[in-house]
Amino acid sequence: MIWFTKAYVYIVTKIVPSKPTDEDDESHLMFISTGILSTAELSIVQARKEIVLYSQRTQRMFGLVRDLYHETNETEFVKKFSRIQKYESISDRMEVEIATYLTKVADGRLSDESKRKIQMKLRIISEIESVADSCYNLARTIQRRNNGEIVFTEDINANVELMFNLVENDIAQMTVMLAENTLQSSDINKTKNMENEINNLRNQLKTQNIIDVNDNKYPYAMSVVYMDMIVECEKLGDYIVNVVEALADSKLYKVSK
Repeated sequence: MIWFTKAYVYIVTKIVPSKPTDEDDESHLMFISTGILSTAELSIVQARKEIVLYSQRTQRMFGLVRDLYHETNETEFVKKFSRIQKYESISDRMEVEIATYLTKVADGRLSDESKRKIQMKLRIISEIESVADSCYNLARTIQRRNNGEIVFTEDINANVELMFNLVENDIAQMTVMLAENTLQSSDINKTKNMENEINNLRNQLKTQNIIDVNDNKYPYAMSVVYMDMIVECEKLGDYIVNVVEALADSKLYKVSK
């Protein structure tokens, strides 16, 4: 029968077509769902692929948060918020499943290098899960803004957009670095510079917020929601830096200038 494998695949595919799926909403792991591989090294490679996918899904989650911020249709807002909630649930589950897998790999005989790889990956998935938590917190703050019928001023919207742009670039950079087999020193510096930009912008906006509230440019209730979003974005940036530091501290990536 082995000689007719391709024909069987073709026939079965035609008879039982696969159902269309939204890969963004897939809740199962793609690379390590089949169990431990023959060697720890191969298993760790598969875990790395899963972590890259984990990061990519978290990146898409932040994109949904940006969409939610601008959504004015109530029905669509509920749909988008529910989808972000689903992403948060998927993120929690992925963290546990990847960590469980890595722990099983760690039970075998490993070289010192493989042990460091596993430690690094456990640290990274914890930080990525924290990024997803921040995304969900942002979504909840946006929901609170809408429930309170708070309408941000044009200046506030512009400032939030500026912060979103910085965070979005930061997440994209993190995902790229996780996907690469080498870590450039320029990438590390770029991420730290992005974090400094985020911190500086947060400090500027917090200072300006106090001035604007005192000048009655907008009510205090609005300033609270506004600042909650800015502070959460800054926390998100911290988690991303932690991922990059985990990569750099592991000394497993070739850091080139």
